[in-house]
Amino acid sequence: MKQTIRKVIFTLMTIMLMSTQTIMAQTFVYPEYEDLTERIAVHFDGQRPTISDFATALLDYNSSEHDFFAIVNRDWKLYLQKKPLSTKAKITLDTKNGYLRYDTFYPEKTDTTFMEMCYWNCADGKHKLVCLNTVWVFENDYGWADYIGASFFLYDNAKKNLRMLYPEDIGALYEGDGLSVFFLPRKGKNIRVSAAGGGERWDEVLEWDGYQFHSREVK
Repeated sequence: MKQTIRKVIFTLMTIMLMSTQTIMAQTFVYPEYEDLTERIAVHFDGQRPTISDFATALLDYNSSEHDFFAIVNRDWKLYLQKKPLSTKAKITLDTKNGYLRYDTFYPEKTDTTFMEMCYWNCADGKHKLVCLNTVWVFENDYGWADYIGASFFLYDNAKKNLRMLYPEDIGALYEGDGLSVFFLPRKGKNIRVSAAGGGERWDEVLEWDGYQFHSREVK
C-alpha cells in the first residue's frame, strides 16, 4: 500500500514538473531591443557549434572594441593553427564541457588578466546562452577596466547567429556599491560571484534554471 502511494505521489510530482517546464517553454521570451539589433554569425562544421566556434565569432566581433581582445583573437588563431602563441599566455580548451579560458602571464607585474567563455543549452531547445567573461586580478584583488566583466549572447539554433542580451534579462545583473566578479563554470551550470558592498566581500551563486539565473548567497 505504501509503495503504491509513493508511486502515485512520484507520478504526480513528475507530471507537475513537466507541466511547469512546458508552461515556461511556451511563455518565456528573451526580449529584443532597438539598440542591440546586431547579429553575429556563427560558422561551424557538423550539426552544432562548439565553444571554439562561439569563441571565433565573438573574438572577431570584439577585437575591434579593445586591444586586449585583439591580442586574444590573434593568439586564438595561432592556437587553432597549432602555432606558438605571440604573448605570455595559455589557452585551456575543454570542448566536451563547453569551456574556454585564456590566461596571461607577466612575471614582472603584480597583475594578470584572464578571459573565459562557456555556454548553456536553453530549456526551449531553440537557443543557447553564451557568456564571455574577463577578469583582472590586481595585487590579490580585482581591478576594473572598460573591457572587464561578463557579456551575454543568445544563440539562435535556427538562424545560426548571436545577439547580445542585457544581464538583467537573464537574472545576471549584480547591483551593488562595489565590484562584482563572475567566475564561469567549467563543469556544472552555475556562475560563482565574488561580490562587494559596504566595505565587505562575499560569495554568491547564480543558479541556472534553463532560461535565466537566480541568485543564492553562499553561507
